[in-house]
Amino acid sequence: MATEQEQTAEYRVQSNAPYEVSDELRPRIDELGLWDVVDGLREQGYAVIRNAAPPELMDEMREAIHSLAAQTPQNPDSMDAVPMLLGRHPAIDRAATQPKVLAIAEFSVGKAMRAGRFHGSIMREGQGPESGGLHSDQNWMPCPFPEHNLMVTLCFACEGMTDEGGATRVVPRSHLERRHPTEDESNGSSVAIEAEKGDVAVWDGSVWHGSGHRTIPGTRTMLHATYQRLYTQPINDFTYLLDDDEYMASAPEEMRGLLGAELFFGSDTPTTDIDMAKFGFAAAASKL
Repeated sequence: MATEQEQTAEYRVQSNAPYEVSDELRPRIDELGLWDVVDGLREQGYAVIRNAAPPELMDEMREAIHSLAAQTPQNPDSMDAVPMLLGRHPAIDRAATQPKVLAIAEFSVGKAMRAGRFHGSIMREGQGPESGGLHSDQNWMPCPFPEHNLMVTLCFACEGMTDEGGATRVVPRSHLERRHPTEDESNGSSVAIEAEKGDVAVWDGSVWHGSGHRTIPGTRTMLHATYQRLYTQPINDFTYLLDDDEYMASAPEEMRGLLGAELFFGSDTPTTDIDMAKFGFAAAASKL
């Protein structure tokens, strides 16, 4: 009689080459018209997803971020910030699970990606560095960065963003360096990502970027959303939401995966009892 160990199937990651679109994802990229975004991330390290979220959702999210910021202690010398936004307002959750957003996140960091960090910021006239401050988002990772991207950042500019309005600035093709910028490079030249209301700016975890400087009245209200590859430790821990039955009953269905529901890590459940395909694994061989 076969032992439990002998009955356990072996699994392998269904791994594509870096920046390759999987056969499973390809129809969604076609349907949503996202090939220009795919090409931008491959070639430049950043792109803009056009019409990624309805303008009315951006308005609702802006109102939520400003309301939550008013309830959050702030540093008077910097932009207002609102941490841990998942689960705090339905508009945030809807934005996080928009079809174009999830499709590009999956392209960048793979199937079954996790919610990493979701926070809001409000920039006003005169705020933001006038130069410098360029960095990589996966800055806790040693160099060289892996060829497969580990995290992707998507920024929802609720009012749109322009150069004079403090748009995020990037160094095109810096993702190809697969390392942190040096001190001199962190103060080097960059270009502004300009986006209309409803667009979402996106860059991968190794691209060098930083905040712009706002020189005009008004605000730049942003949801900064990061998604991480399955095997990395999420920056923020949102798993407490899984225990909130009332929240989970009304949350978007896709939120379960982003929060790590039914993950096999730390579980004693045999892999034969888990649908490993939804995590991006396929059976490689059996010991039977």
